[in-house]
Amino acid sequence: MSSTSMDLRPIIRKLTSRMNLDEAEIHQSIESILQGRTSEASAASFLTALTMKGESSDEIRGIFQVVMKHALMIAPRVNGTLIDTSGTGGDALKSFNISTAAAIVAAAAGAKVAKHGNRSSSGICGSADFLEYVGLDLNASSTNVAEAIENVGIGFLFAPKFHPAMRNIASARNAMGIRTVFNIIGPLCNPCSNLSGQIVGVSDNSLLEVVPVVMKRKQISELMVVWSHDGFDELSNTCENNIVWVSGNETKRFSLHPKRLGLTVAKIEDLVVHTMEDSVRNTLQVINGVANRQKEDVVLLNAAAALVVGKVAKNLQEGVDIARDTIKKGKSRKKLLQLIDTCGNRHRLEEAERTLRL
Repeated sequence: MSSTSMDLRPIIRKLTSRMNLDEAEIHQSIESILQGRTSEASAASFLTALTMKGESSDEIRGIFQVVMKHALMIAPRVNGTLIDTSGTGGDALKSFNISTAAAIVAAAAGAKVAKHGNRSSSGICGSADFLEYVGLDLNASSTNVAEAIENVGIGFLFAPKFHPAMRNIASARNAMGIRTVFNIIGPLCNPCSNLSGQIVGVSDNSLLEVVPVVMKRKQISELMVVWSHDGFDELSNTCENNIVWVSGNETKRFSLHPKRLGLTVAKIEDLVVHTMEDSVRNTLQVINGVANRQKEDVVLLNAAAALVVGKVAKNLQEGVDIARDTIKKGKSRKKLLQLIDTCGNRHRLEEAERTLRL
């Protein structure tokens, strides 16, 4: 900790009194934490108190602003919409890598995807865990990542590499073992300065209205925030889904059941995995076009949303049809191979497919 450390105790006392922080207080607190000017115990106490009080939209937005100020930003040269698709975690349902598979399928169908992600915080296998397992180099240079987005149509932005200041809060978060405000803002902090579309899955219904307030950035012209009634932090084919879709200056709120799109209605246990190998196998099965309908259809649903936000599909039904055809023609497996060739080692992917008997 720096000799110019900040005393967070007055802030923590305010939070434990159930009082919201003002803009200056939240900025100063997060700046001191990200700059390593507080102890791990103080940082953990601050985050715990904030979580127990409940984060206001102004507090979340303030933390988001400070985190983005410290990010390593890139601006891939792409024509049209550049999108991301991710979940906030915290659903504790331990599904396979649905949003990662959906991102790859969407890219294979023509969307430009800057997939921002990390290792798992609440599940078994996060997007970074999956991609590393199949050969992606998580430490690929920012130039290499930008080139992948430009030339392949998808790149992976590993959160710790693009948000180096977050290392000063990592040990406190790991020691706490609970959801914090960083689980909410992590997926929102894509370090592409020209990102213009995003799907954000939330595991708490209250965040449906909070995320659009936090994400009031000019370049995000298409934002779809989704919550499934069974608690998945992405669109689910097991139940009804609530969606808040901000398109330009227009905001739409609606519910969606998978039956309306002709998708198979699954049970939660159809999508849950118990080991990392299970998660990688199921994710690859969908990408390779050999998964069962339950797993394929939940990916199709999320890929469809990505294609709508990415302006490849006019509506969700067309998005489902395009995504299904993309998988059937082997385009998604080819897209994953291209990504690994650009930013990793294809032999690892081929070895994983052999080991997992795909």
